[in-house]
Parts: sequence; structure tokens; C-alpha cells
Amino acid sequence: MIRNLVSLALIAIFFASCGGSTTKQADQEQADEIVQLSVDEFLADPAEYVGKEVTMRGLVVHVCKHGGKRMFIVGENQDDRLQIKAGDEVAAFPLEAEGSIVEINGIVDELRIDEAYLENWENELKADNPESEMKIHRGEEGHEHGEGDIQAEWNQIANYREQLVESGQEHLSFYSVICNSFVEIQEAETTEEIE
Repeated sequence: MIRNLVSLALIAIFFASCGGSTTKQADQEQADEIVQLSVDEFLADPAEYVGKEVTMRGLVVHVCKHGGKRMFIVGENQDDRLQIKAGDEVAAFPLEAEGSIVEINGIVDELRIDEAYLENWENELKADNPESEMKIHRGEEGHEHGEGDIQAEWNQIANYREQLVESGQEHLSFYSVICNSFVEIQEAETTEEIE
């Protein structure tokens, strides 16, 4: 009887220890799947990371003032912006984040613009749909002053058509990160420093 109890106890301990190491191993594998890189490394070949979870740091150069659902970060090359979109776990980005260095974690997304996309966008403009999700925000300087400017959107569509022809490709790709979490690493000190 005592022998059976000892055997059962040893079996229970064995399974408990195996279960624990499996969980630790699974956690480690998941952590290994998160790609840590700089903004510049990412922008060098963004197609490589589509659908993958990434972590990177960058300087916030713009937060969209209409709801804070988008922000744009840069790395060493301040001419190349990366769009960060608020995901399900992030309600909005604070406007005060402009000028801060942040660390973001999220999933890389690719927006493909082809002729069908542009036709759908045109149809939404014709239907006068102000809530259109077809609009493309790249965080350009002064883009918010043109919000609601239908002619600016028609011009943007024409511009993308020209880019499609010039590229010789079937689509244009724009990459962003859908943010799961972000942390301010270094806050902006004053507004003058941002400009």
C-alpha cells in the first residue's frame, strides 16, 4: 500500500515537473518569435516582417489629432516615417507623445493599393462617405489641414495611379505596425525641441 502511494506520488511529481518545463519552453519560444529591431532595420525590408510581432524604439514625430489612432515614428533617418496604428489593446496615442522616444510592440501590417482599391475609394468619394476607411494617412506635414478636402483625395488617387504605372507592379505596398502596447522611454522636454 505504501509502495503504491510512493509510486503515485513520484508519478505526480514527474508529470508536474514536465508540465512546468513545457510551459517555460512555450513561453521562451513565444518570446523568441518577437523580432526586436530598429526602425531603420525594419524600413530596409518591411515585407520580411509582415504578420510578425515586432518590438522597436523610435522618435514620435506626429500623432494624428483626430482621435489619436495613428502616430508616426522615425529612427536615425528622420526622412523615413513608420506609421503605428492603435490596436485593440491601445485606445489612442496621447498627443503629448510627440517628441518622445517610445518603444512599441505590435504586428506588422501591409496595405496593398491596386486598381481595385482605387476604384473602391473613388466609389466612396462619389457616395460622399465621410467615414471612408479607404483614405490613406501617411502623416505628411500639414495633412490634417486637408481633412475633408474631396479634391485632395481625388488628387491622391491620381497620384497613386501614376505611382502604380511608374512602378510596373500590380500594387503598391505600405507598411505599418498595429500596436499592442507602447511605453514612453524618454518624454519630450519642450515643444520648441520638437520643431
